[in-house]
Amino acid sequence: MRAIRKICCVSALFLTVASPVFAGVSRQERKEAKQLFSGPLYMRFNAPCTQGRHPFGIYYSALVEVSPTGTNTEASGGASVGWYHASSTVWSVRINDLVELEEMEWEEEGEVEIELEGAGPNSDGTTVVKFVDINSLQDFQAAFDQTFSRQPLQEEHPDWPPEIRQAIAERRLVDGMTKRQVFYVVGTPSRVDKTTEGEKTVETWTLPKQGVEFGFFLVRTGDHGAPPETLRFEDGLLVSASTSTGAAGLDLDNP
Repeated sequence: MRAIRKICCVSALFLTVASPVFAGVSRQERKEAKQLFSGPLYMRFNAPCTQGRHPFGIYYSALVEVSPTGTNTEASGGASVGWYHASSTVWSVRINDLVELEEMEWEEEGEVEIELEGAGPNSDGTTVVKFVDINSLQDFQAAFDQTFSRQPLQEEHPDWPPEIRQAIAERRLVDGMTKRQVFYVVGTPSRVDKTTEGEKTVETWTLPKQGVEFGFFLVRTGDHGAPPETLRFEDGLLVSASTSTGAAGLDLDNP
């Protein structure tokens, strides 16, 4: 992906060199934006991307877009296989994963493509996230804050019981967890269904399916250690998980 873009941009090299600003953001502001990636960073959401294979190697492209005012984490697409190429949605970087910057490219129309590499236990993870509507350093900072935390997400809530924070760190679901605590383990569900049973408010989350990862000479399916496909909450607390409307109305802080 990067190699193709670089080849395509050779003809415009002199124009980009001559311009002191890009998408309304000065060179100095872009430098300051890159400095934000120093130190540990933890993902605030699952970050699937498209991974593809073609005769020249492996490429990645963004599915998740983050603006200064919101985040679109609804991954779409499926596997596509041909004689010379293959592509699919992969989930190698998830919520609360430790990541570091691999490369950042400023594009036209206020877009910034950010390639991330997993660190720590997820050192083999790779993804690409796109920041959109970035017309100032303040816009970039707002999108950055929606994407990353400086500490593991559970440590932002020191009032939570230690056993719950430990379970989140280990990606374990525990009955009695709140929706926000579960979210820190599984990320945004693909579907949320709300009903009432007697006096109970019941909410069922359907979790997104992970894609197929295509290497140059191999194919690898999703994470076998992933949480169950559906989760059930009663009055805002997790009561069961099983393997048996979209999530736009997801409310993590109310039953």
